[in-house]
Amino acid sequence: MGMNLTQTQFEREADYRFSLAVMGALQEKGLITQEEYRRIEPILAQKFSPVWAEYPDVIKDKCA
Repeated sequence: MGMNLTQTQFEREADYRFSLAVMGALQEKGLITQEEYRRIEPILAQKFSPVWAEYPDVIKDKCA
């Protein structure tokens, strides 16, 4: 993408991706449902305002 992030943007993006990873782990363990995950995802996007939230495949599987 060639986009440089500020430190704040990077931290927001990292926090968002980490939160999604935690929610995904909870879902895999059966502690939350897929529906709950789908409801939580936009809340996390609103909270963290990640730069690439609209592009989930940009850094998919590269954040862990």
